[in-house]
Amino acid sequence: MARNRSAGGEFAEAVTLDDVLGIFERVEGPVVTSGDVADRLGCTTQTARRKLKQLRDEGQVGSRLAGRTTVWWLTDATGEERAPASALEGITGLLDSEEADRFDERTAAFREEFDRQIMGEN
Repeated sequence: MARNRSAGGEFAEAVTLDDVLGIFERVEGPVVTSGDVADRLGCTTQTARRKLKQLRDEGQVGSRLAGRTTVWWLTDATGEERAPASALEGITGLLDSEEADRFDERTAAFREEFDRQIMGEN
């Protein structure tokens, strides 16, 4: 991937934090990896990790080492995990509260199964 330079000769930022945040909406599941970000944005995994770490430092995403892979998830402004179904319900009205609850339950079940299989937790 060729890097563009600004008028001052510095490398121009090709991947924005908003670009990275958009990946969370396009990847199936409650977590993403730096590989997911790199594949979808056409950047290196190093760039993806750097951007994800910046988002974590800003409190917009959380992370955890799962085996040899770091997984990342969205958080709200307080650093708490965001409930995507509840957010969709409030913003778009596409989900009623019952559908939002089912979505949240499936997300929690996915995380528990992920922890059990990947992290070896029982």
